[in-house]
Amino acid sequence: MVRRHLTIPHKFIELTEHELPRGLEGWWYKLPLLDLFNDEVLYLDLDVVISKNIDHLVEIGRTDQSRLWARDDFSYSRVNPRQGLSADFLVTLGGPGTINSSVMYWKGRRKIPRLPGAHGDQNCVTHALWPDGIGLFPNDSIKSWKYHAMRGEGYGDICVFHGEPKPHQREHDEFVRTHWR
Repeated sequence: MVRRHLTIPHKFIELTEHELPRGLEGWWYKLPLLDLFNDEVLYLDLDVVISKNIDHLVEIGRTDQSRLWARDDFSYSRVNPRQGLSADFLVTLGGPGTINSSVMYWKGRRKIPRLPGAHGDQNCVTHALWPDGIGLFPNDSIKSWKYHAMRGEGYGDICVFHGEPKPHQREHDEFVRTHWR
């Protein structure tokens, strides 16, 4: 998918948990990953389906390489935070809303600490960098299978399959069958 939809010269690197520090699991691997490369990085989770050209995401990131670029979260938006959340839940989120870490662009190493009680990596990244250290990709470029595609609101250039289902569980779907290869 990357080869078909990223025409900017790039080097594709696939990492597994074996290349990252031990003692972590799941989304926590992203925190040391942010400190692994000093070069420009367009990070993509494995559970994304790319259906259109994504050069513009790199170009957006290059407009301000002092920032980490990501999409506003699908369900806990930082731009339009959910109202009525408890103080304890806001502490868990690291604030009123978060970014989504399924697609990120950054240049240079970022040391992001794991916050005690944080719900996940994206909450730590948001807490550490918001607002001046984060830029937001256009919402229409990156959409959620659960929150957009299943509701008939499109797939974006990248469709994120966070949670369930994963792309391999939707292989019978025309969109997945056409683009997830």
